[in-house]
Amino acid sequence: MSDDEVIVTLLALVLGPGWWAITLIRLARIAPLRPGALAVQALTVTISLCGVGILLVLKTLASFDVVGAAEYQFMYGVLGLAWLRVAERFFAFAGLSVRDDLVERRNTAAIPAMAGAFVGLACCYAGGNIGDGPGWWVVVFSAGLASALVFVAWLMLAHFSPVMDAITIDRDPAAGVRLGVFLAAAGLLLGRAVAGDWYSVADTIGDAAAVVPALGVMLVVALIVERVARPTAQRPRTPFVSYGLVPAVVYAAIVAAALSAMEWPA
Repeated sequence: MSDDEVIVTLLALVLGPGWWAITLIRLARIAPLRPGALAVQALTVTISLCGVGILLVLKTLASFDVVGAAEYQFMYGVLGLAWLRVAERFFAFAGLSVRDDLVERRNTAAIPAMAGAFVGLACCYAGGNIGDGPGWWVVVFSAGLASALVFVAWLMLAHFSPVMDAITIDRDPAAGVRLGVFLAAAGLLLGRAVAGDWYSVADTIGDAAAVVPALGVMLVVALIVERVARPTAQRPRTPFVSYGLVPAVVYAAIVAAALSAMEWPA
Protein backbone atom coordinates (compact mmCIF):
# COMPACT_ATOMS: atom_id res chain seq x y z
CA MET A 1 0.00 0.00 0.00
CA SER A 2 1.18 3.52 -0.79
CA ASP A 3 1.55 6.27 1.81
CA ASP A 4 -1.73 7.93 0.86
CA GLU A 5 -3.56 4.60 1.04
CA VAL A 6 -2.19 4.01 4.55
CA ILE A 7 -3.38 7.48 5.59
CA VAL A 8 -6.82 6.87 4.09
CA THR A 9 -7.06 3.52 5.89
CA LEU A 10 -6.10 4.99 9.26
CA LEU A 11 -8.51 7.90 8.85
CA ALA A 12 -11.28 5.53 7.79
CA LEU A 13 -10.64 3.35 10.84
CA VAL A 14 -11.25 6.35 13.08
CA LEU A 15 -14.26 7.69 11.21
CA GLY A 16 -15.72 4.24 10.48
CA PRO A 17 -15.47 1.47 13.07
CA GLY A 18 -14.16 3.83 15.76
CA TRP A 19 -16.84 6.49 15.43
CA TRP A 20 -19.59 3.91 14.95
CA ALA A 21 -18.56 2.07 18.12
CA ILE A 22 -18.61 5.29 20.15
CA THR A 23 -21.95 6.33 18.65
CA LEU A 24 -23.67 3.01 19.30
CA ILE A 25 -22.39 2.86 22.88
CA ARG A 26 -23.66 6.38 23.56
CA LEU A 27 -27.03 5.67 21.99
CA ALA A 28 -27.38 2.43 23.96
CA ARG A 29 -26.87 4.37 27.21
CA ILE A 30 -29.78 6.71 26.50
CA ALA A 31 -32.09 3.98 25.18
CA PRO A 32 -32.37 1.35 27.92
CA LEU A 33 -36.03 0.60 27.20
CA ARG A 34 -38.00 -0.29 24.11
CA PRO A 35 -38.66 1.18 21.60
CA GLY A 36 -35.48 3.21 22.10
CA ALA A 37 -33.48 0.01 22.43
CA LEU A 38 -35.18 -1.32 19.30
CA ALA A 39 -33.90 1.68 17.35
CA VAL A 40 -30.32 1.07 18.46
CA GLN A 41 -30.62 -2.61 17.56
CA ALA A 42 -32.07 -1.73 14.16
CA LEU A 43 -29.26 0.74 13.53
CA THR A 44 -26.63 -1.83 14.52
CA VAL A 45 -28.13 -4.52 12.28
CA THR A 46 -28.50 -2.10 9.36
CA ILE A 47 -24.90 -0.90 9.50
CA SER A 48 -23.66 -4.47 9.92
CA LEU A 49 -25.59 -5.70 6.90
CA CYS A 50 -24.41 -2.74 4.84
CA GLY A 51 -20.83 -3.56 5.82
CA VAL A 52 -21.27 -7.19 4.82
CA GLY A 53 -22.80 -6.18 1.49
CA ILE A 54 -19.91 -3.82 0.76
CA LEU A 55 -17.40 -6.54 1.62
CA LEU A 56 -19.09 -9.01 -0.72
CA VAL A 57 -18.82 -6.48 -3.55
CA LEU A 58 -15.15 -5.92 -2.75
CA LYS A 59 -14.49 -9.65 -2.89
CA THR A 60 -16.28 -10.25 -6.17
CA LEU A 61 -16.89 -7.17 -8.32
CA ALA A 62 -14.23 -4.63 -7.33
CA SER A 63 -11.06 -3.75 -9.22
CA PHE A 64 -8.76 -6.66 -10.06
CA ASP A 65 -6.18 -5.48 -7.53
CA VAL A 66 -8.81 -5.40 -4.76
CA VAL A 67 -10.58 -8.72 -5.33
CA GLY A 68 -7.46 -10.71 -4.56
CA ALA A 69 -5.93 -8.49 -1.87
CA ALA A 70 -7.14 -8.67 1.73
CA GLU A 71 -5.39 -5.42 2.67
CA TYR A 72 -7.29 -3.45 0.02
CA GLN A 73 -10.55 -5.12 0.94
CA PHE A 74 -9.91 -4.01 4.50
CA MET A 75 -9.11 -0.47 3.39
CA TYR A 76 -12.21 -0.07 1.23
CA GLY A 77 -14.34 -1.90 3.80
CA VAL A 78 -13.53 0.50 6.64
CA LEU A 79 -13.78 3.39 4.18
CA GLY A 80 -17.32 2.23 3.46
CA LEU A 81 -18.20 2.29 7.16
CA ALA A 82 -16.68 5.77 7.41
CA TRP A 83 -18.72 6.77 4.35
CA LEU A 84 -21.95 5.78 6.09
CA ARG A 85 -20.95 7.45 9.35
CA VAL A 86 -20.10 10.77 7.74
CA ALA A 87 -23.18 10.62 5.49
CA GLU A 88 -25.42 10.23 8.55
CA ARG A 89 -24.43 13.73 9.61
CA PHE A 90 -26.28 15.06 6.57
CA PHE A 91 -29.57 13.31 7.40
CA ALA A 92 -30.56 16.27 9.57
CA PHE A 93 -30.68 18.55 6.52
CA ALA A 94 -33.57 16.43 5.26
CA GLY A 95 -35.23 16.43 8.68
CA LEU A 96 -34.22 13.06 10.14
CA SER A 97 -32.03 12.53 13.21
CA VAL A 98 -30.95 9.10 14.34
CA ARG A 99 -30.37 10.28 17.90
CA ASP A 100 -33.41 12.56 18.27
CA ASP A 101 -36.08 10.80 16.24
CA LEU A 102 -35.15 7.14 16.64
CA VAL A 103 -33.63 6.94 20.10
CA GLU A 104 -34.65 9.86 22.30
CA ARG A 105 -38.18 10.27 20.91
CA ARG A 106 -38.50 6.51 20.32
CA ASN A 107 -40.18 6.99 16.98
CA THR A 108 -40.46 3.56 15.40
CA ALA A 109 -41.84 5.06 12.17
CA ALA A 110 -38.39 6.55 11.55
CA ILE A 111 -36.63 3.16 11.68
CA PRO A 112 -37.45 2.01 8.10
CA ALA A 113 -36.62 5.49 6.78
CA MET A 114 -33.23 5.34 8.49
CA ALA A 115 -32.57 1.82 7.27
CA GLY A 116 -33.49 2.70 3.69
CA ALA A 117 -31.21 5.74 3.73
CA PHE A 118 -28.21 3.69 4.87
CA VAL A 119 -28.93 0.90 2.39
CA GLY A 120 -29.19 3.41 -0.45
CA LEU A 121 -25.91 5.07 0.49
CA ALA A 122 -24.22 1.69 0.86
CA CYS A 123 -25.36 0.87 -2.68
CA CYS A 124 -23.85 4.14 -3.89
CA TYR A 125 -20.54 3.31 -2.23
CA ALA A 126 -20.58 -0.30 -3.42
CA GLY A 127 -21.29 0.84 -6.97
CA GLY A 128 -18.30 3.16 -6.83
CA ASN A 129 -16.13 0.13 -6.07
CA ILE A 130 -17.33 -2.00 -8.98
CA GLY A 131 -14.93 -2.21 -11.89
CA ASP A 132 -11.27 -1.36 -12.42
CA GLY A 133 -9.87 2.05 -11.57
CA PRO A 134 -6.61 3.84 -10.79
CA GLY A 135 -7.10 4.38 -7.05
CA TRP A 136 -9.22 5.18 -4.03
CA TRP A 137 -10.01 8.71 -5.22
CA VAL A 138 -12.00 7.21 -8.10
CA VAL A 139 -14.17 5.34 -5.60
CA VAL A 140 -14.67 8.51 -3.57
CA PHE A 141 -15.65 10.54 -6.64
CA SER A 142 -18.04 7.93 -8.06
CA ALA A 143 -19.68 7.13 -4.73
CA GLY A 144 -19.79 10.81 -3.84
CA LEU A 145 -21.59 11.69 -7.07
CA ALA A 146 -24.15 8.93 -6.57
CA SER A 147 -24.67 9.79 -2.89
CA ALA A 148 -25.06 13.49 -3.67
CA LEU A 149 -27.85 12.74 -6.14
CA VAL A 150 -29.62 10.56 -3.57
CA PHE A 151 -29.48 13.44 -1.09
CA VAL A 152 -30.77 15.87 -3.72
CA ALA A 153 -33.76 13.62 -4.39
CA TRP A 154 -34.36 13.25 -0.64
CA LEU A 155 -34.14 17.01 -0.05
CA MET A 156 -36.56 17.71 -2.89
CA LEU A 157 -39.02 15.15 -1.55
CA ALA A 158 -38.69 16.56 1.96
CA HIS A 159 -39.12 20.16 0.78
CA PHE A 160 -42.03 19.69 -1.61
CA SER A 161 -44.02 17.08 0.32
CA PRO A 162 -45.10 16.45 3.93
CA VAL A 163 -43.29 13.12 4.18
CA MET A 164 -40.85 14.15 6.92
CA ASP A 165 -43.66 15.61 9.06
CA ALA A 166 -45.61 12.40 8.57
CA ILE A 167 -42.63 10.46 9.95
CA THR A 168 -41.24 12.73 12.65
CA ILE A 169 -44.46 14.37 13.90
CA ASP A 170 -47.33 12.05 12.98
CA ARG A 171 -45.16 8.94 13.45
CA ASP A 172 -46.87 7.22 10.54
CA PRO A 173 -45.27 3.79 9.84
CA ALA A 174 -46.49 3.78 6.23
CA ALA A 175 -44.63 7.02 5.55
CA GLY A 176 -41.45 5.57 7.06
CA VAL A 177 -41.64 2.55 4.77
CA ARG A 178 -42.35 4.70 1.71
CA LEU A 179 -39.34 6.92 2.33
CA GLY A 180 -37.07 4.02 3.23
CA VAL A 181 -37.80 2.14 0.02
CA PHE A 182 -37.56 5.36 -2.01
CA LEU A 183 -34.06 6.05 -0.69
CA ALA A 184 -32.90 2.44 -1.01
CA ALA A 185 -34.20 2.26 -4.59
CA ALA A 186 -32.59 5.60 -5.48
CA GLY A 187 -29.27 4.43 -4.06
CA LEU A 188 -29.44 1.15 -5.97
CA LEU A 189 -30.18 2.97 -9.22
CA LEU A 190 -27.36 5.49 -8.80
CA GLY A 191 -24.92 2.92 -7.47
CA ARG A 192 -25.50 0.91 -10.63
CA ALA A 193 -25.06 4.04 -12.73
CA VAL A 194 -21.54 4.74 -11.45
CA ALA A 195 -20.48 1.08 -11.50
CA GLY A 196 -18.01 -0.20 -14.06
CA ASP A 197 -14.46 0.48 -15.18
CA TRP A 198 -13.21 4.02 -14.75
CA TYR A 199 -12.58 6.10 -17.88
CA SER A 200 -12.93 9.75 -16.91
CA VAL A 201 -14.80 12.24 -14.73
CA ALA A 202 -16.94 13.24 -17.69
CA ASP A 203 -17.91 9.65 -18.48
CA THR A 204 -18.88 8.99 -14.87
CA ILE A 205 -21.00 12.15 -14.72
CA GLY A 206 -22.62 11.12 -17.99
CA ASP A 207 -23.42 7.66 -16.65
CA ALA A 208 -25.06 9.19 -13.57
CA ALA A 209 -26.97 11.71 -15.68
CA ALA A 210 -28.36 8.86 -17.79
CA VAL A 211 -30.43 7.55 -14.87
CA VAL A 212 -31.65 10.97 -13.69
CA PRO A 213 -34.86 10.67 -15.79
CA ALA A 214 -35.79 7.42 -14.01
CA LEU A 215 -34.98 9.02 -10.68
CA GLY A 216 -37.11 11.98 -11.68
CA VAL A 217 -40.06 9.73 -12.52
CA MET A 218 -39.80 8.06 -9.13
CA LEU A 219 -39.59 11.46 -7.44
CA VAL A 220 -42.68 12.78 -9.23
CA VAL A 221 -44.61 9.65 -8.28
CA ALA A 222 -43.45 10.02 -4.68
CA LEU A 223 -44.53 13.68 -4.54
CA ILE A 224 -48.00 12.71 -5.75
CA VAL A 225 -48.21 9.80 -3.32
CA GLU A 226 -47.18 11.95 -0.36
CA ARG A 227 -49.87 14.51 -1.10
CA VAL A 228 -52.51 11.77 -1.14
CA ALA A 229 -51.18 9.63 1.69
CA ARG A 230 -50.33 12.25 4.30
CA PRO A 231 -52.05 11.75 7.68
CA THR A 232 -54.95 14.04 8.56
CA ALA A 233 -56.91 14.83 11.70
CA GLN A 234 -59.60 12.42 10.53
CA ARG A 235 -57.03 9.81 9.52
CA PRO A 236 -54.03 10.16 11.85
CA ARG A 237 -52.69 6.69 10.96
CA THR A 238 -52.84 5.76 7.29
CA PRO A 239 -53.47 2.18 6.07
CA PHE A 240 -50.11 0.44 6.07
CA VAL A 241 -50.60 -1.83 3.06
CA SER A 242 -52.26 0.57 0.62
CA TYR A 243 -50.27 3.66 1.67
CA GLY A 244 -47.04 1.98 2.68
CA LEU A 245 -46.31 -1.27 0.89
CA VAL A 246 -48.07 -0.48 -2.41
CA PRO A 247 -46.13 2.77 -3.07
CA ALA A 248 -42.93 0.98 -2.02
CA VAL A 249 -43.59 -1.70 -4.65
CA VAL A 250 -44.19 1.01 -7.25
CA TYR A 251 -40.84 2.68 -6.45
CA ALA A 252 -39.08 -0.66 -6.66
CA ALA A 253 -40.77 -1.43 -9.98
CA ILE A 254 -39.66 1.89 -11.49
CA VAL A 255 -36.05 1.23 -10.53
CA ALA A 256 -36.25 -2.41 -11.65
CA ALA A 257 -37.49 -1.29 -15.06
CA ALA A 258 -34.65 1.24 -15.33
CA LEU A 259 -32.05 -1.33 -14.29
CA SER A 260 -33.37 -3.91 -16.75
CA ALA A 261 -32.78 -1.44 -19.58
CA MET A 262 -29.12 -1.01 -18.59
CA GLU A 263 -26.26 -3.25 -19.58
CA TRP A 264 -24.38 -4.61 -16.59
CA PRO A 265 -20.70 -3.57 -16.66
CA ALA A 266 -18.30 -6.23 -17.88
